Amino acid sequence: MPDVSVIVACYNGAETLGETLESLTAQVWDGSWEILLADNGSTDASAALFADHARRHPRIPMRRVDAGAERGKPAALNAGLAAARGRAFLFCDSDDTVPPDWLAAMAAALARHDFVAASIDSGPLNQGWVRAYRSRDQQRDGLRRLTHAPYCPIAGGGELGFTRRVYEAVGSFDPAFAVQEDHDFCIRAHLAGFELQPVPETRYNYRFRADFGEIYRQAYAYARYRALLRKRYAPEPLLAPVPWLDLSRRILRLGGSRAMAALNRAQPPLERARFNVMLGQALGEAAGAIAFRVAPPRRPRVRQHG
Repeated sequence: MPDVSVIVACYNGAETLGETLESLTAQVWDGSWEILLADNGSTDASAALFADHARRHPRIPMRRVDAGAERGKPAALNAGLAAARGRAFLFCDSDDTVPPDWLAAMAAALARHDFVAASIDSGPLNQGWVRAYRSRDQQRDGLRRLTHAPYCPIAGGGELGFTRRVYEAVGSFDPAFAVQEDHDFCIRAHLAGFELQPVPETRYNYRFRADFGEIYRQAYAYARYRALLRKRYAPEPLLAPVPWLDLSRRILRLGGSRAMAALNRAQPPLERARFNVMLGQALGEAAGAIAFRVAPPRRPRVRQHG
């Protein structure tokens, strides 16, 4: 039984998977570990690329897990967890990378705690406007917290690590979430008594979306499935008036001349990206509220001084 299993969920990730695997096989650590590719039915060269890396790095056990029976990242992660042999689990998305000290720092943290998360570094894989448009989302120091009950620490899936003890107590990632399955897992772990601990000694290199359509779709999906989180853990009646009034005002502000300016290809890409994020969030919140029968999120009020 290895000390750590590193699970890489992948669907048609050949364009960036090589960079991910190079960063993993460059880890400096004396413990026992394995790398699992949870292949979610890829039709590109992902499997061949992984097999080539396994041949070139025989000192590291590397296995491909057929995770194509059910499409979606949670299903891929769950197939990887079911096949993993480690006493603890780490994750790395197929378009991200990790620095050489990541495995050693995360393994040391998991020897002290059951549930841990690295910080995010957006520098290595993002430049210019791509790095700037999500600057407020970056988990640089400490941990983010859920903005509704149970107000627990949360982190993205690539930053997470947990022991088999947590897995046996909490269970798998919930396939009801197309995204936000990581935040749902953090909540369930918190409710089971496992407090998420930060690992400031290392970083996780996260790649942001650089295509404007993908930027919109990601913001929409995140907002839509945050509604499912609220439905499960902090429900508010669907027709609560104040959240809908706030959301309506935001959508109206995004219309008209502002929308035309953002869609103008002559506009700076940073402004277009930020507009796509705001539009995706607003429409995703509306769609999620209707789909899961829960009110949109309440926006924090800014206290006026003077």
